[in-house]
Amino acid sequence: MQNPSGDARHTEQIEAHGLNAVRLKACGSEALVYLHGAHVASFRTREHGELLWLSDQAVYGAGKAIRGGIPICFPWFGAHPTEPSFPAHGFARTSEFRFEGSEERGDNVHCELSLSSSPETLALFPHAWKARLRLSVGRALSVAFEVENVGDAAFDYEVALHSYLGVSDVRQIELGGLAGARYDDKVTGARGDLQPEAPLRFASETDRVYDSTARVTVGDPTRNCRLIVDKTASRTTVVWNPWVDKAKRLSDFPDDAWATMVCVEAANASPHGIRLPPQSRHTTTTIISAETL
Repeated sequence: MQNPSGDARHTEQIEAHGLNAVRLKACGSEALVYLHGAHVASFRTREHGELLWLSDQAVYGAGKAIRGGIPICFPWFGAHPTEPSFPAHGFARTSEFRFEGSEERGDNVHCELSLSSSPETLALFPHAWKARLRLSVGRALSVAFEVENVGDAAFDYEVALHSYLGVSDVRQIELGGLAGARYDDKVTGARGDLQPEAPLRFASETDRVYDSTARVTVGDPTRNCRLIVDKTASRTTVVWNPWVDKAKRLSDFPDDAWATMVCVEAANASPHGIRLPPQSRHTTTTIISAETL
């Protein structure tokens, strides 16, 4: 990577909402990533506009997770399995990453942010590791989260790239690509249900963890757009929408904003967490793009 000062043609270091951030531009597209949580908050393309959803009531500050965009859930997904007092979805999304630099490669701009284990993280997750978030911005947005075990013992972790996608009306969209996949339903408590062949549509609160490696498409006829979520080295896909009642219980979520978003997350979550041997690495990647219907 180039010097962290970047190249003003495609990279700009800025302050937004009191936090340090990097704006990346390439191929008519633009992305904004905060160093706080290595949190991608925006991805816009020339043809389709903003593809991500960000809460108008998001909180920006130390120790707070930003609602919307692409938070990183690491090193566990959801509540900690044994310590309910530990932060939900781990600590990466509220940690300060380091900007390592950016460079142009062909039509895209690439940048890298890094984070390492520290005395604070060791109190919650007693393992030595290094993490890197690698972004590629162009006609598509690629978000790759690499974890390296720099210790002398294997460890287990979970990860999710918690992508909030913007839609015109969640009641009018349909998700393709999950037909035949087994899923656990966190709303009903059912486990191992089978997704029917018909596309997934939304009529109530949805929180499902699919056993799937497949591409997911989000057809949005009102917007005349199909969002595409590809992924690599991810065995879990999480689909979430809070619907009416839960949205009202979330202080950083406008009451009626549930209708304009859906989460489609590339993840490796139980029972598909990652076992990482010493001196090895694993990278989970999601790639978000759009096409006209």
